Amino acid sequence: MATRTDSPQVTALLREVEKCYGRPVRTPSDFVLLADRIETRTHEHISDSTVKRLQKPSLAYATVSDRTLNVLAQYAGFEHFAAFVEHLAAQGVLESELIAGGESVKAADLRIGDIVSIAWMPDRECRLKYLGEREFEAIECHNSTLRAGDTFYCSAFIKGRKLFVDNLTHDGRLFESYGMGTGHGLTRVSVEK
Repeated sequence: MATRTDSPQVTALLREVEKCYGRPVRTPSDFVLLADRIETRTHEHISDSTVKRLQKPSLAYATVSDRTLNVLAQYAGFEHFAAFVEHLAAQGVLESELIAGGESVKAADLRIGDIVSIAWMPDRECRLKYLGEREFEAIECHNSTLRAGDTFYCSAFIKGRKLFVDNLTHDGRLFESYGMGTGHGLTRVSVEK
């Protein structure tokens, strides 16, 4: 049996393996050294090419074998991969949540021409004009990648939450997405009167 390489559990296990290794696993010498450390600790062999494929998504196979996952889990201090997955579930780490209430501005509640003011750390501030159909245009920006004239699409701005917008047109180029407040969320969300 095999597990998808891009599954959340495999991603979490690879992070745990890096913690045990003590630094990010990125270079050819890291692949060789980590493979050696895994064999020393677990008495099981995993090749440095397997380590490389797991650490570089562009090289990865679609699935990873149960044996490989069990050896990696043992290196990280667990009896086997299933024990690691149980540990993750028991931790109860919240990776998703329903958001109700709070200070927010929804595009559906705006009229064309309304001005939305947002800010995020450390000193980013932007005023945005609503163009309709979830589209906004930056009209004034301070200390931000966004510049006056940039446009993007967004459904809602929520205070205290990260903001990811779609189809940002910036400096004449189209970017699929742009994130703001990715460390601490938006500090201001308001509609100017």
